[in-house]
Amino acid sequence: MPRVRTPRLLPALVTGLLLTRILHADPALPPTQPLQGPGGSGYSHADVRQWHFNADGNEYWVFTPARPQAESAPLVVFTHGWSVMQPDLYRAWIEHIVRRGAILIYPRYQANLKTPAADFLPNAADSVRRAIGDLLAGRLGVKPELGHAAYVGHSAGGLIASGLAASWQRLGVPKPNALMAVEPGRSSGSRWRQVPMEPLSDIPAGTLLLAVCGNEDGVVGCDDARRIYQESTQVAPRDKDLLLLHSDRHGSPSLLANHAAPTAPRFDPRYPPSDSSSWLLNRVQERVRQRLKQGQPSAHNALATDAMDWYGTWKLFDALCDAAFYGQDRDYALGGGAAQLSMGRWSDGTPVKAIQRLSATAP
Repeated sequence: MPRVRTPRLLPALVTGLLLTRILHADPALPPTQPLQGPGGSGYSHADVRQWHFNADGNEYWVFTPARPQAESAPLVVFTHGWSVMQPDLYRAWIEHIVRRGAILIYPRYQANLKTPAADFLPNAADSVRRAIGDLLAGRLGVKPELGHAAYVGHSAGGLIASGLAASWQRLGVPKPNALMAVEPGRSSGSRWRQVPMEPLSDIPAGTLLLAVCGNEDGVVGCDDARRIYQESTQVAPRDKDLLLLHSDRHGSPSLLANHAAPTAPRFDPRYPPSDSSSWLLNRVQERVRQRLKQGQPSAHNALATDAMDWYGTWKLFDALCDAAFYGQDRDYALGGGAAQLSMGRWSDGTPVKAIQRLSATAP
């Protein structure tokens, strides 16, 4: 029987077809939100109730867990970035925290963009005290567990959260069990933009602390995050970490560790913006509408909620609170292990660039 010869062209053709298939394959998708654990969607409450107050010029919001309504809950104080005077740009993160079972206070520390930076901390503290008074009086249906208190803030709010934690006794706010400053800044630079830093050495021992920055944050960098980590000298090294989030463009949409990464916009028609300071919200909302018109999912928006939240800031803060309040999930918050630093996997199995633990090398 004659031997059949395979044309020499066939291997080259197969290789070419495989290469074409690889080049035209759909890009890998980023990780979706985990179902359980820190950062996950396993919520204790199905809804969130928002309360809005304006007292003597100081505006603040209180968010309480609903369906079912809790009798009491831990307290989280969330301090916004400079100019983000309405909660909508963080609403998805706020609702995540509250649906897990916490009361959240969102103090507006700027009346407008001309409010002096020296007024930020006193304004925030006044709103926190007023909100706690409302809660303790039973007006909002849920009593705060003042022995379980955490502070978290983004950008200038990272400095305000640190100030509240450091000067809690002087300011008359709850003693911190946990503090997370996300991309905090700026305490230096142009004088009109400087946010005064409280004595960080006054952050009490026993506080669990995370200072987090992003590798593509060109607004504040890591200087103030490093300061918060280094100058919080009462906090034991085992109880704190300095972490760096990394962007990853392996797939689409990209995961970006820029200054906007901690924002998580959600616009709820039940709660319209309260005044003209919503200019930033309107700008973001229009941007989202335009992207959707172009057939791009909202995940392509630079301010999207994505794995940078679920495996980054949300996971870290969830675990920090659970460790501080209940002694659970400490390895997701501190220590440099895989649970803390992992960012999940792209749909093709490639690990997302891990969080970097700068405190492993910090002095």
